[in-house]
Amino acid sequence: MKILIWATSFGADLWSLARFLAARQHEGADLDVRVVLDDPAAFAREGVSQFFPLRIPLVKRRLQGVVGVPGFRPDITILDNRLPLVAPARKGFVLWHGFGWKGPNDREEFKVLHAQLRHAFGDPHEPNPNFRWSCFGPWDFQHRTQVSGFHPDNCRVVGAASHDDLRESFDKVRAQAFYPFDIVGRRTIMLAPTWHYGEVFAHWGRDAELFERLITHLERRDVNTILRLHDSFRYDLEYREFLADLARRHPRVLLKYKDKNPDNFLDLQIADVLITNYSSIANLFYATRRPTIHIYPVRDADEVFQWRTYTLLGVRKTEAANARLIWKLPPEDHGGLMVRDFEALLSAIDQALDDPECCQAPAQDFLDRHMLGADGGNCQRVFSALTELYHAA
Repeated sequence: MKILIWATSFGADLWSLARFLAARQHEGADLDVRVVLDDPAAFAREGVSQFFPLRIPLVKRRLQGVVGVPGFRPDITILDNRLPLVAPARKGFVLWHGFGWKGPNDREEFKVLHAQLRHAFGDPHEPNPNFRWSCFGPWDFQHRTQVSGFHPDNCRVVGAASHDDLRESFDKVRAQAFYPFDIVGRRTIMLAPTWHYGEVFAHWGRDAELFERLITHLERRDVNTILRLHDSFRYDLEYREFLADLARRHPRVLLKYKDKNPDNFLDLQIADVLITNYSSIANLFYATRRPTIHIYPVRDADEVFQWRTYTLLGVRKTEAANARLIWKLPPEDHGGLMVRDFEALLSAIDQALDDPECCQAPAQDFLDRHMLGADGGNCQRVFSALTELYHAA
């Protein structure tokens, strides 16, 4: 079975699945796996490449959206959230790029994606032997079939592939060389916000002020901070300069952008606490059972607010009538702590640092209800679904 992984963002579930498939290939399974991504050299510089070498070809994307790998005719293309204009294989498997809360992911929002899937692999609304969509759990299966419009025969419940790796313990000493501060003797908090709401604390005040107060509080607690953001080009220049200056003035703050540092596996493994305003990275971090603090991302769910989306022309800012329109899963349904004001955030940080087991039960409850419990068998489930797809007539 020849498999091409067409990665918009190579990490998390795609990376864990690639690692699983590469191991099977080197154990003698009848597999030939290649990965196409924008910048293989940047990924090779990441710590995860040194600790967990894949030993399969990582190929630079030649023509955006058009060409796969010259001379390689895959049986199946695996994708995360974007399709090439010309499908490299007749069969396609979508390993969606995160569970998350953002939505509504209904037929209207997905109409372009549905058209692309139909062009590449056939109609996703009808039983289709050439197409599969991965689901994280029973709730996701229900949503994808009843709201997103995919036919149940085309959906497979497989969990999150990256949970298989994230549930395993990791020795921080191994990763020390990739961090400018002491990650072994000090605890580390990762702040990983979604970019869709603009400034992280806009509904509470100004980021310029509140970030200073946050970092000052963390420094008093003798804690390192990783600021892990989405692609740098999704943010205004002035905001990037503000964050860069913040990191310069605070030596125990490390600023990372997804397009500059594409892998987040080591960050997830060494972080003792995660803070996010409902980025889907939280669903990955739950597998560690460490504390996650969720910033309620708007002042009030029924108020008008500005919402950001990324288009071919850049970042588009629009007004959303209320936040309920852009959530597919209520933010009250989470696996950790939730805060609605800045003082509550500082208190939650103290709670998470003082009681590192405070979120084990809610994290596991979320995983059990929504993501197959992070039981260690997700990559095998994906592989079984791929094998079934390969043999489907």
